[in-house]
Amino acid sequence: MMRTILKKWYKFQQDHRSKKFDSHWYIRFGWQKNPLEENQLNNLFEIHSPKKFTFADCFYAEENNRHFIFFEEVDDQHPVGFLSVTEVFKDGHHTEPQPILKLDYHLSYPCIFKHENTWYMIPETSRNKTIELWECTDFPLHWKLNRVLVDNIQAADTTPYFHDGYWYLFTTLKHKNCKKYGNELHIFYSQDLFSSSWTAHPQNPVKKSLLQVRPAGHLCHIDGQLIRPSQDSLKRYGGSLDLNIVSTLSPTQYAEKFFKKLDSEWHPEDNGCHTFNFNGNFVVMDAIRETPLKK
Repeated sequence: MMRTILKKWYKFQQDHRSKKFDSHWYIRFGWQKNPLEENQLNNLFEIHSPKKFTFADCFYAEENNRHFIFFEEVDDQHPVGFLSVTEVFKDGHHTEPQPILKLDYHLSYPCIFKHENTWYMIPETSRNKTIELWECTDFPLHWKLNRVLVDNIQAADTTPYFHDGYWYLFTTLKHKNCKKYGNELHIFYSQDLFSSSWTAHPQNPVKKSLLQVRPAGHLCHIDGQLIRPSQDSLKRYGGSLDLNIVSTLSPTQYAEKFFKKLDSEWHPEDNGCHTFNFNGNFVVMDAIRETPLKK
């Protein structure tokens, strides 16, 4: 009840702020041993769209000692979100972003991962009512549809994780009893990544909450703990990130507990974040930058 009241209050505040500020999503990245140590996230490089369009939902891939960020892009030329890639360097520079996937339905959340020396990606394709597996044919620019993993489903921000012989798909669903993607966390599992018959976890939804469960990046290990990032859209869509410790993961059981909140405190003009990825010593995340509207 209290979160519902707070949500209405924050919405009122956000509607008021939107009349005073212009905002855009951008990318933050850098090399760090532990991004959760005090003030570490303050010292990241930034990548902004030249025209302040959307750069968001960022994921990292390293190939042949080169570093790449895959992300969602939105501009004034393509009517829906599409996927792009940029190469980044340790001095903070980056190459001109190149589109890798443009379709007639919205694409976001390019969740890229390597399996048996091949790069794959599960982008968000909820508008197509599918969970799709894409395969890279010429890294990093060329991709082909490998298969549809799950059909006739409205799933957002599907995130794969391999553990103890099983592939798990973490996702949030929209259905007749749940009209918002952020309210229910579901898991599907299979021993075969290329299966078209994934089993729903018996605890589904494995977690229910108001606005706190939607995946926000790859599961990762920090300080020996398995961490699942999730979105918290209490104060606005993409208002902050929650890091959750996964304590149990099997085909029959799942448990996690809240560990830490990331609340865009690194910059006074930022007012939200909703993707966090940490791999090796590389961290990449997105954030909302607000600038005063010109009078």
